[in-house]
Formats: sequence, structure tokens, C-alpha cells
Amino acid sequence: MSPGDEDAVRQISQVRDAWIAGVRAKDVDRLMGYLTDDVVMMHPNRRAVIGKEANRADLVAAFGKFSVEQTAESDEIVVAGEWAFDRSRATTTLTPVGGGAPVTVPSKTITILRRGADGAWKIARVIGNLDP
Repeated sequence: MSPGDEDAVRQISQVRDAWIAGVRAKDVDRLMGYLTDDVVMMHPNRRAVIGKEANRADLVAAFGKFSVEQTAESDEIVVAGEWAFDRSRATTTLTPVGGGAPVTVPSKTITILRRGADGAWKIARVIGNLDP
């Protein structure tokens, strides 16, 4: 690891944990603070959501339909200058707000983060696939 990478890995882990806490709280405004303006979320169903505002609308719609419980465990974080990626395993449980059986979706993700001029790491790209 390069000097400073340990601190970057810690900060990236904190972003992941804060994202999960924001999802649990259905706090869309907080979640937006962790995204770059040009963020791209590539979901396992082949759907891509491009841009911060499109992701805001996507989260608002999802939180209107489901209570979301999510966990994630990192398998690898690699830092390369102002860019980094976090390869992790996630489990998301979606419970319909109107009632119904919850659905649990295991996945594997690559989250690409970019360090801003202020030194904060933000999510720039997410690629997820189902983990049957």
C-alpha cells in the first residue's frame, strides 16, 4: 500500500457504512451527499441509473414501495490515486410497505469511488450482480 492508503481505506469503509445507515433510515438527502454528480448505478436487472438526480428519483420511488434492510461486507478495497474500488458482498431485504412477504436479494458489487478536491470520497459508479 502507498502511504496514506490505510487512511483512504478507512474513509471508504466509512462511506459504505454511512450509505447503509442512510438506506436503513430512508434518508435520500443524506444518501445524495455520498454520490458524485455523474454517478452511474448499474443494477443486476440490467437497468442503469445515470446522474445524481435520476438516482434521487430512483431511491424515492424504491423507498415509497419498500422498507429496505441492507448489509455489506467488503472483500477488497484498492486505492489508486484519486480513484478507488470496493469489491463487496451485499444482502438486501425488501419488505413491501403495503404488506407482503419480504424478498432477500444477495449480490456482489463493485463500487468505484472518486476523491474530491475537498478530500472526501464519493460513490461514482456501482456495478451489481445477483449472487444466487
